Amino acid sequence: MSLSRNITVASARSFFAMFLVIMPVIVPYWRSLGFSMREVLELQALFGFAVAVLEVPTGYIADIFGRKTSVVLGSFISGVAFSFYPLVQDYWGFAAIEVALALGCSLVSGAEDALVFESIPIGAARKRVIGAFNMWGLLAEVCASLLAGILVSISFLAVTTAQAIVGWFPFVISLFFVEPPRARMKEAGHTERIVEVFRHILVNDSLTRLVFLNYVSWGLSSFCVVWLLQQYWVEAGVSLSWFGAMWAALMLVSVITSRYAHAIEVRLGAHRTLLLIAAAPIIAYLLMAFAPATIGIVAGCLFYVTRGLTYVVYQDAFNWRVPSAFRATANSMQSLFFRLGFVPIGPLLGWVADAQGLTTCLAALAGLFALIAALLLVPLIRRIDELHVAYIPEDSETAPA
Repeated sequence: MSLSRNITVASARSFFAMFLVIMPVIVPYWRSLGFSMREVLELQALFGFAVAVLEVPTGYIADIFGRKTSVVLGSFISGVAFSFYPLVQDYWGFAAIEVALALGCSLVSGAEDALVFESIPIGAARKRVIGAFNMWGLLAEVCASLLAGILVSISFLAVTTAQAIVGWFPFVISLFFVEPPRARMKEAGHTERIVEVFRHILVNDSLTRLVFLNYVSWGLSSFCVVWLLQQYWVEAGVSLSWFGAMWAALMLVSVITSRYAHAIEVRLGAHRTLLLIAAAPIIAYLLMAFAPATIGIVAGCLFYVTRGLTYVVYQDAFNWRVPSAFRATANSMQSLFFRLGFVPIGPLLGWVADAQGLTTCLAALAGLFALIAALLLVPLIRRIDELHVAYIPEDSETAPA
């Protein structure tokens, strides 16, 4: 059976997995239940911590027992968790849901990335395929946001009920995956295998390490603001009925950026593309902190430029430098570091937002990512120059030794 259908199946699964009707209004929803901003961000930090704990073991399971098995199981668990969304009203109930969603997410994340990457035909333009795959997930967020804007005018219950129904679609679609042939990890104990992956990513090669750390960091740069944007809009006086359309517009920016990420990189070159990915969120945080609200709202689009580019450019660069034998584990490690990064940042942001206000919160994030650019992005660009190589070759299947 042809592996090429995996790309279609993955795109469809990604569409419904990212059809998160609750996301455009989740902060106002939780706030309506009496949660503080600290509690909202604690729930996301709990989700991140649970993913961090589970991510590498589940990625390893996918490498040992099969990527399809892992994706099917993770999609099933997520479907069950979303089914409880309309029924739960308290903090600890949502905490349990977040842990279940973390398990489902961790089972899927590295496994699906590896499954897609290994199903791309030899000689195909990988970044175009990855960009198109990512586009479907982002397009789903656009559609879900528009639906959320309609449903929230009825009630929050209508939104959570829709989420519970759509939450089962990824499980059904995942049953149609074909398990791709793959190289097996070399015979060794489980600990030795995990250590091998860590060494490959973080020790053996400085370029791989810098690509990995930048991938994590610039993913975080556009993720942190997700939990602040809706409160920013509330404080700017935006009506809740507009949240769906505004969220859809932001997702559409990511759709377009992801779709044309390859063309953008060709046009700008690797250096300028990497600088754009880093500069966009830093500028956006500063504008949201200090510019008038209207400008701050528009500046939010810059985060989604970074989001669309990061997924395509850095994901391809990272996966190209990772052997097939442990690609799912390696992708899970990216998610592990990403989630661990948010664990301390999330509750701290919530506390600052409650105690000092959003302006202080946003300014601090601008400073944080400017520091990260100096510590991680500048060395990456220098390392690329030193090696005199294109760090994201288009048609290679494995990284050079």
